[in-house]
Amino acid sequence: MVFYMERKLREINGSLVITIPKQVCDLYNLRKNDVISIEPIGVGELRLRKIQY
Repeated sequence: MVFYMERKLREINGSLVITIPKQVCDLYNLRKNDVISIEPIGVGELRLRKIQY
C-alpha cells in the first residue's frame, strides 16, 4: 500500500509530537504504550519501526 500524508509537528511540554492517523495505526497494529524505534536513514528521512518484545 502506497500513500502520502503530511502531519504538522506540535509542541507539548517542551517536546515535539507528531500524531499517527488511526487508519495507519490499524494497518500496522499500533496500540497505546507500544514502543517505536526511530532510525535516521538519510538526509531528512526517518524510519519508524514497532519494537517487538
